[in-house]
Amino acid sequence: MEELKNEFDSLSKNEKLDFIKEIMPEFCKIFSENPQAMMKEMIPYCKDMMKDCNMDMSMMMSMMNNMK
Repeated sequence: MEELKNEFDSLSKNEKLDFIKEIMPEFCKIFSENPQAMMKEMIPYCKDMMKDCNMDMSMMMSMMNNMK
């Protein structure tokens, strides 16, 4: 995992975004297999990300809703 993270860190911003777009379908597939377990596992990371970006859940949901 550390090697993969280091490789990801070395990518440009655009390459990182392209990578995320590329893996998103697989992430969604894994998530859909057991949504409750995935939420339990991923929520702490999401909360950390929102905190680092000075966002709360309502701001995040509002942003997502406005993108439709």
